[in-house]
This record gives sequence, structure tokens and C-alpha cells, in this order.
Amino acid sequence: KTGSQPRQLPILFRRASRGFAKSCPSPGAFCLLRDLLTAPTSAMSRLLRTPACLVALLVPALASDAPAPLDEAFSTDDQCAEGDVECALGLLQTRGARKRSFSNGTEGSERYGACAQQGCDGKFQGGASCQCNAACIEYGNCCYDHTWICRHHYSLAKQLYEKPNAEEDMCSGSTKDYKLDMEAKGADFFNHFTFVDIDDVHGAHQFTNRTVALEQGVATTEGGTAQMRFGGLRAPSYDGEAWKRYATNIHTNKAWDPAVGFLAVLQYKSLPYGCGIWPSFWAMNSDRVWPGGGELDIIEFANYAANKVTFHLSGQCELDVNRAQRCAPLGRSIEQKLDCETNYFLNKMGCMPKQRQPDGEFFAKYPGVMAAEWTEEHIIIYHIPEDKIPQDLKEDKPETAGWAPWIVAFLPLQPSCKGHIGPQELVLNMQLCGDWAGATFGQDHCGGVGSEYLYGCHRGLSQTIDCCTKYVTDKKQDKVLQEQVFDIEYLKVYTYQGVPGADSGTFKRGGLPVQAMPQAS
Repeated sequence: KTGSQPRQLPILFRRASRGFAKSCPSPGAFCLLRDLLTAPTSAMSRLLRTPACLVALLVPALASDAPAPLDEAFSTDDQCAEGDVECALGLLQTRGARKRSFSNGTEGSERYGACAQQGCDGKFQGGASCQCNAACIEYGNCCYDHTWICRHHYSLAKQLYEKPNAEEDMCSGSTKDYKLDMEAKGADFFNHFTFVDIDDVHGAHQFTNRTVALEQGVATTEGGTAQMRFGGLRAPSYDGEAWKRYATNIHTNKAWDPAVGFLAVLQYKSLPYGCGIWPSFWAMNSDRVWPGGGELDIIEFANYAANKVTFHLSGQCELDVNRAQRCAPLGRSIEQKLDCETNYFLNKMGCMPKQRQPDGEFFAKYPGVMAAEWTEEHIIIYHIPEDKIPQDLKEDKPETAGWAPWIVAFLPLQPSCKGHIGPQELVLNMQLCGDWAGATFGQDHCGGVGSEYLYGCHRGLSQTIDCCTKYVTDKKQDKVLQEQVFDIEYLKVYTYQGVPGADSGTFKRGGLPVQAMPQAS
């Protein structure tokens, strides 16, 4: 179709050319811009080879605060005939306006989406409440989305252009009537959990029962909150075993059915991160042998690696490719896996959509809420900074349809997933080394831990010759590790119309895994 107003073209041209000239000052810059408007195919191939120019061309048009003639722009995205440049530019302007409307329509979004609006061009923004340049790290005034937007800023323009309207495209939370079913907090916190002492990841931690955990000080309730921390050393119990540190692995006594719909909300004040450390907050079904019934990793990172939201299942289950693509949040990762069926022997690793991937240092710097909404249609993971927690959640009347700016990962489930997913219990644990943290120990920031922990040792399972195990069980690390605390305000679970959860499999078996139970004759 045609019908784009011709006077839209100079508006966009002027806006784009201002930023384009600064980042692409070569004599051919305006020729390239001219060619983009008159011969787009050949010009675009040249433009894509110059990422800074691409950002400079698109970001001012998409993120500028200059008024846009919305009444003259299209409201949908597919109304242009092929080769109609003026029409395409009109739609580009519409997308920019939509992005501004999406950001400005949410309370507190000025800081939350500032880098998506400002760009990452290194300039100081006078009068702004936060900054998106490299110096903001030194001055401690970075905007909330600086880490994931500016780390990949060359792809920012494309991400802004492709960001859909969340409400239109079913990319926001549900409108379910959630009511509180479980609240674990303060001195009562650990009464809602079963302590599990079995280690499945071959780590340098020693999980314990509740009695030992309290004796060792790795599970405490002080100052109105609950704490999980690493404890002292446990000597080898047999020849060849490595030393280990006391730690906790706790599972909720209840499990909740995603077919009904539930929302799990963890508010934390601090969490552990660093070399050899592997904390996690996740959901699992314990009625079947893993991964039967499903496992959802909500918080999971090792060493200084980025967080990975992943869903594992035994049985056919895939994410909806169209919704996964258009609902991916701004600043998303490039990697995407849509097949949720998990079998490590067949190189099936579970599904992991494009998502925001902050690391542990980021989560520690911006404490607040991690939440997971799970229905038959989708799983959505949120991170909400403490000063942005919405009033509806504070009043125990969560309305996730309004939480779109805080989406970390969106997993749209296909109908084929139904029938494979079982009731989910929630798990919190503190791990050291092992399959992930041990195998990747010594990389990135952990390359400076000292040569005695990097050479003459192996990386992988916890054993006496494991590099990571040598590091975390060295008494020199006592103070460092014991200061890494998972300090939790509460864990709440809301269900559709307050439908109560049932006893979890772990609770019913007293902490034993399903495969360890005696078989009926």
C-alpha cells in the first residue's frame, strides 16, 4: 500500500543526518545517506559494514525526543510496497514513536530504559539522572540498562527497530487473579523448606541437613531476613576425597501446578558471586527422574559468567518461534535454543530464548525482586530493582501485565509441552566448583586468582587435584567466601485465585531423590 505523507521524509532525514554526520564524518557520508534513500539495496550493504554509522543513522530517529507526526504515520508495520522508501521511512518513524510510548508509559522507566533511548556514544548527558558512557562506571552513575545495552551497542539500532508493542503482541504477563498461597520470611523462613544433603553437581560444597546447617551457621535468620552462606571446612571422609565447605540446598515443602498458573517472587538484599561460586534459584518437578516433569533455571551463573534462564524437560516441547523472536526483551543475547527436550548424551541442552543476561555482580549491585510467572502459555522471568518494585506487588495483588519493562526472559510454550510438565517445587542452593564453576574456573576475572590455583591442577569435578577446589578450600579464602551471603527478604508464591499448592515430592520423601526410594515389588 502507499499513502505515506511526503513531509515525513525531511523530518526523519534531518534527525538522522545530525547523528550520522558526527559518527561518519567522511566526505562520502552524506552520499551514502542519499543513496540509502534513493538506492537502498546497494547502500545498505555498505552501511552494514560500518556499525557505528548504522547506529548513528537509526538511533536518533528511534530514540529522539523530538515530536513525531503520529497522526500521519502508519499504525501497523506491513503497509508498504516493496521499494517504497518514503513509506518505509514513515514506518521507521512509527516504530520510534512506539518505542518512546512504551518507555514513557511506565512509572520509573526514565532510568530503566535510559540507555535504550540515549544510545552509547560516550557523551555526557547534562541534567540526566543517569549516564550511558564508559565514565559512568567510575563515577557510579550508570543507568540501569547500561550493562546489557551498551555492552552490545552496535546492535542497539536493530533491537530498537524490532521491538514490538508488548501488549499488542502478547508479550507481557497475564491478567490472572493471583492470590498469595505461600510466604516464607524472617524467623519462619526455613520452616517452609526441606534441607537436602545430596550433591548432583560434583562440587566442593557439603550440603547438610537442617540441624547441621544451623550449627555451622550456613542457614540463619537475623535482622528480619534469612541468610544462606558458605561455612567452614569439612575434612575428607575417605582417602582421596577433597576438603569441602558447608553449604545449603533447600527445596520448598509445596509444589505448584503450571497448568493452574503461579507466580514465584524472591526479594533479596544481597547474593553471592565470584570465583568458584555457583548460586541458583530454580524450579523442578521431583516426582519423576530428572528432567522428567521439568526444571526451570531462574538465577544461575558460575564464577563471573552471565546468568542463563533455561528450561529442561524430557518429552517433546518447543518454544513458539514467532513469539520468542518478537517478545525477546531489549538488550537480548544473540544465542537462542527453542527445543526444550533435554538429553545431554544426545547434545540436547534444553531451551534458552534470547534474553537479558546480567551477571552476578549486576544482580548484587541492583538487589530487588527475581520473579517467575508460569502458565500453560508462557514462562516469564523478571528482575525488578528494589526502588522500582510496583505497588501492586507490595500490596500482594501482583499484576504482571504491567511488568513488561522488567522482563529478563520470555519463554512462549507450544501446546506440545502440555502433559510433560509436572508440579514445581522451588529450590535455593549455594554451590562451589563442580560441573560448571569448576570446569570454567580460571577464565576472565578469575584468571588472577594466583598461579597456585591455575597450574599443576585439573578443571572439572571436585577432587584433590581440581583447581577450583584448591582455591575455595584454602583457608586463605575463609573470610572472602563467608562474606558472600544470599540475604533474602522473602519468597512468596501466588496462584490463580489462590489455588493451594500440594506437598512436594522432596518433602514427602524427606529429602531423598525419587530414584533413591525403594521400588515396589
